[in-house]
Amino acid sequence: MIKIKMIICVLVAVWSTNVLLAQSDDLDRVLAEAEVIALMDEGDIPGMSIVIVKDGKPFIRTFGYSDLEAEKKVTPATLFELGSCSKAFTAMAVTQLAEQGKIDLDKSVSDYLPWFKVSYEEAPQTITIEQLLHHTSGIPWNTIAKIPETTDDDALESTVKQLIGEELDEIPGTNYEYATINYDVLALIVQEVSGQSFENYLQHNIIDKLGLDNTTVGNPLDTNVMAVGYKIGFFVPQVYDAPVYRGNYAAGYVISNANDMAKWLTFQMGQGDSSMYALARLTHLRDKTVPLHNMASYARGWHVKLDGSDEILHEGANPNFTSYVAFRPDEKMGVAVLANSNSKYTPVIGHKILKAMAGEEIAREFDPGDGNDKVYSSISLTLVLYIFIVIGFTVMGIRAIFKGERAYIPLTWSKVGKFLKALLLIVPFLFAFYILPQAIAGFTWEAILVWSPVSFAALIILVLTAMAVSYLAYFFTLCFPLKNQYLGKVPVILLMSILSGLSNVILIVMVTSAIGSDIELRYIVFYYALILGVYLLGRRFVQVNLIRFARGLVYDLRIELIDKIFSTSYQKFESMDRGRVYTALNDDVNYIGESTNVFATLITSIITAAGAFIYLASIAFWATLLTIFLILALSAIYFFVGKSTNVYYENARDERNVFMRLINGMIDGFKEISLHRNKKLAYKEDVAISAEQYKKKISTADIRFVNAFLVGESLLVVLLGVVAFGMPEMFPHIELYVLMSFVVILLYLIGPINAILGAMPAMMQLKVAWNRLKHFREEIPANLDLSALPAPRPPEVKSIKIRQVSFSYKKENKDEQFSVGPIDMEAYAGEILFLIGGNGSGKTTFAKLLTGLYTPDQGELMINDEVVDSAEVSEYFSTVFSPAHLFEKLYSQNVTDREEEVNKLLKLLQLDHKVVIKENTYNTIELSGGQRKRLALFQCYLEDSPIYLFDEWAADQDPEYRKFFYRTLLPEMRKMGKIIVAITHDDHYFDVADRIYKMNQGKLEPYKTEETMAC
Repeated sequence: MIKIKMIICVLVAVWSTNVLLAQSDDLDRVLAEAEVIALMDEGDIPGMSIVIVKDGKPFIRTFGYSDLEAEKKVTPATLFELGSCSKAFTAMAVTQLAEQGKIDLDKSVSDYLPWFKVSYEEAPQTITIEQLLHHTSGIPWNTIAKIPETTDDDALESTVKQLIGEELDEIPGTNYEYATINYDVLALIVQEVSGQSFENYLQHNIIDKLGLDNTTVGNPLDTNVMAVGYKIGFFVPQVYDAPVYRGNYAAGYVISNANDMAKWLTFQMGQGDSSMYALARLTHLRDKTVPLHNMASYARGWHVKLDGSDEILHEGANPNFTSYVAFRPDEKMGVAVLANSNSKYTPVIGHKILKAMAGEEIAREFDPGDGNDKVYSSISLTLVLYIFIVIGFTVMGIRAIFKGERAYIPLTWSKVGKFLKALLLIVPFLFAFYILPQAIAGFTWEAILVWSPVSFAALIILVLTAMAVSYLAYFFTLCFPLKNQYLGKVPVILLMSILSGLSNVILIVMVTSAIGSDIELRYIVFYYALILGVYLLGRRFVQVNLIRFARGLVYDLRIELIDKIFSTSYQKFESMDRGRVYTALNDDVNYIGESTNVFATLITSIITAAGAFIYLASIAFWATLLTIFLILALSAIYFFVGKSTNVYYENARDERNVFMRLINGMIDGFKEISLHRNKKLAYKEDVAISAEQYKKKISTADIRFVNAFLVGESLLVVLLGVVAFGMPEMFPHIELYVLMSFVVILLYLIGPINAILGAMPAMMQLKVAWNRLKHFREEIPANLDLSALPAPRPPEVKSIKIRQVSFSYKKENKDEQFSVGPIDMEAYAGEILFLIGGNGSGKTTFAKLLTGLYTPDQGELMINDEVVDSAEVSEYFSTVFSPAHLFEKLYSQNVTDREEEVNKLLKLLQLDHKVVIKENTYNTIELSGGQRKRLALFQCYLEDSPIYLFDEWAADQDPEYRKFFYRTLLPEMRKMGKIIVAITHDDHYFDVADRIYKMNQGKLEPYKTEETMAC
């Protein structure tokens, strides 16, 4: 809302632009106002004054608001802090005193301030006044952090005294290094020489004499026209009441407006009649004694560009104001930009305007940035989200306590130890956090908070808050653990993943930035070791827990899918794509738990590494050989550490074979196990046990592999440190670009080398596999409740009847649909029914309807004249379908105490010399077709169901046993009171049947012949 409001305000302000002189020219001749507005919006600048001077004629344009909340527009009279553009005024004062002979620019500071003492490498140094003016004093730039926040009368002296004993970055006079405090030292000298406060001297001897009626030092002439200062924070400008640094007035706190800056620009280009212009010309003389910086030299309070433009310029930046002043004396043109924000876009706007005035092509500007506000804000918003998630997680946990879903588990010494250990681990990070400003820039936290965006301060608070709520949540989960172990692990895994990933990035940044860095080695080593520890420990924690999480998830997903499949009727199951069943239970689930394509990844990584080392050898042969030797040594160490893991993978692979064999049996024999609930439950238990064993073995193997993997990876990261820190010592003449190439290439090779060392499949196609699994799970047509107890079966089945039963196969083309029925049929205890018919006549469909495997579209099935559901009908049947599927184990039948019966039946069926049953398991099912049918019949005898259905049972038997089946076994079954339905084409034995039915194009018809009539 603030941005929208600001844009509207800026657009309104454009129409009310103030013009200093009555001219028809406008900014569009130089730079489109729309572009200025766009840059202001992009740079988060609430208000701005732009001064243009061309051929002695000044033009002023104002934009936006000096106070957003009060909707107070910027006018030419609006006052702004000039920031470092103030240094030109201070330089004028020093030059004036030098011309009067009161200051000798060649003298040292200590000649004027005897107590001023600095050193370089512990050797005392002297700094001249000229070196202060040119920023070649050697005083470090980060001494700005030492400037005290004070309004006391002795603030200037207190500020300069902060430099007593300062260690210089360079010997004075050898190099340019911008340090704002240089001009505070100059101001104190002016104060000592003149005998009056620096502010008074500058006001009366420079500002007033130039006729800058609205310009002051430190305090505004009229607070009513002083712009409100803003600092960027969370993507918008925010009001910021900056601390007062009276000791730094000389370097950054001259206050002026557009009207006076027009006079100042005109004066600097010698286009006025001031007698002081000679002083200004002296301040424009650049320092020729030190190397250039960015194609420019520093004069006195001004940068002088040496790119052919002879442009003289300076930027100014305070915590809540920015400015830019630039001019070209020979071309008699200049620009000044004043803004009430700490935006980096202020000099960009000024630079564009001056280039446009000169008729030069305006090159595409790089993004000057926002002081990392976007980064800090994004991280802060992420932390806010994280904090809310953690708080929400805790609140949900508290609700779960009241619902009885969580229970208090008393603290043990083990849990207390875990919590204290977690607290102890945070100590080095808090220390690293505390010394961060000092380590990176020699700043204090106070200074960094002043000069950084508002979002940085919020980030610090949010980091500490996130740590606090994380530990509270951790303590809460220790006392009230979540029953779902997977959900309980998710938050900490996510957190450690983020920390590990960030640590990896920081390591890379540290390695590359350490080359040529002026950060002290002790800080580099400390942070390197600390971040490396976070990366390795975090990586191991995440990988170990992800392995356990993934393997457990795979197990749960498999059991869930199996539960749904076993809860599906045969009719529904038959319509499922078998390939999808295999893929879902095997491939898709495995994609979630493990990665694939090891060989291809390994080959790619080897090629990548080989090509990279060839390149390295072309630029530094011996260094490359040394690097390869170290990597080979690491590989050998890794090989021996990881070798012991192979046996665990072998065991896991064996168990996986058992699991897949059970799955194959489930798919191929689903018809047989669908008939009896207990058989299904027993088989399902076997599958679950195998899946659990596989989970345990593969998890153990993966965790051992992670331990071995981290040995190689940790040594590889140490190798990076050796290259970055040790190679300059081993090869002192190596070029910096070569060293940088080594580091960059090795960083690039971390991934491929890890793949070579690990040879572990990566997690691939996870999203695809998860979606396929999700869709498959939703499509499983589970329509049975295995947990529901079946209806009690009557002690005796006297009859089975079907009335008006019909069924159609559903196809899109109705003309291609095949239908069976309507069918009426009945059978009684002690009856044998034969069913005949040609191929495609509907015999198999009828058998599935009769046994309850198919649910009829219409009609009803009755047992003892009572209507029963199809799922219940199947409980009355024992069947031998064609082809007959055999399981290695007898399900729902315990033959432990039936040895005599078993042996008698095996002998009856001529299987006693082939089959042995031990612990309810066959010694073999590798039998001929006829023997398999007989073994299936053996199971029917054991089940002793009241109704038998045989589908072409005798088709695979030899003539002798076929005769035995029809003439002996079937009549005996009749005597046992069984109802037998046999699908057969053996017309020689039709006389055995009590009734014969024929299926003809889906219709069931009584079949009568002279032979059957005779019988």
